[in-house]
Amino acid sequence: MPDLTVPPMVPADWTARYLALLGIEHPAPSLEALTRLVRAHVLAVPFENVTALLRRRDHPDGAVPAPDPAALLATWEQRAGGGVCFDIVSMVASLLRSLGYRVDVILAHISGPFGHQAIVVHLDGKRYLVDLGNGAPLFAPIPLDGVHEVHEHGLGFRFRQNADLPRVAGTEEWLRDRASDDGWQLGCRYELQPGADADRDAGYQHHMTPVTTWVLGTLTMTRSTTEAVHSLRDDTLVTYTTSGKETTTLSDSAAYQRVAAEVFGLPNVPILEALAVRAAFAARATGATNAG
Repeated sequence: MPDLTVPPMVPADWTARYLALLGIEHPAPSLEALTRLVRAHVLAVPFENVTALLRRRDHPDGAVPAPDPAALLATWEQRAGGGVCFDIVSMVASLLRSLGYRVDVILAHISGPFGHQAIVVHLDGKRYLVDLGNGAPLFAPIPLDGVHEVHEHGLGFRFRQNADLPRVAGTEEWLRDRASDDGWQLGCRYELQPGADADRDAGYQHHMTPVTTWVLGTLTMTRSTTEAVHSLRDDTLVTYTTSGKETTTLSDSAAYQRVAAEVFGLPNVPILEALAVRAAFAARATGATNAG
């Protein structure tokens, strides 16, 4: 399995096209420039598992190949998809490296061990967490120098070092909590040291096993904008704003296509194909269970 942090050769104009997609210029590494890039990325590239569902469909047997950065960029330019963390983080890490940043791709624990990945950027003697592969409205790098809270559109997130983790040389863990009616709830554990290839591959392939996790067991799309966070889970669309949340149920194919285009900004995403793939995986799993 190829290393998900080091993509194969990309076109010579890949970085320039990527920046054009984000609508920004990036002359030199700086916190201001990094913050501008992070914000532009959140606004431009939705979080979705359509891409994962179709990749598994196209590779039905054995291990699923790592995301192809050239193919992903073309898909994003065509407004035909976004990705999950293993897609988005591999792209962002490659982009930042091409721009001269020192980055580590790290692993985290969501939906099972090593089920998530993010980036630590080393800049001017400080460290920043860049987590663009979760759909959350994290419009700026998170400084890793103490407790840091983010509040957007009625949603709240808190980042903090895990003070209960025994100190072992070369290891460090940070936590991401999410605000709820019952207070802060733990949502993610980040291991700040660079992730091991074997662990990354295990997390990726686990997600790419049908109906093992939400990645191939649901239809999921999330988009953060300056006005709201939109979250689609199967047939339920929830929109979060500072004034509350609104829930809509999608009832037919036309509604899915309309929402993909108008809410998620992906008029060319093959959402109906993804729905069919998800249904086929679910039927296969049900049949296997009944047969057992």
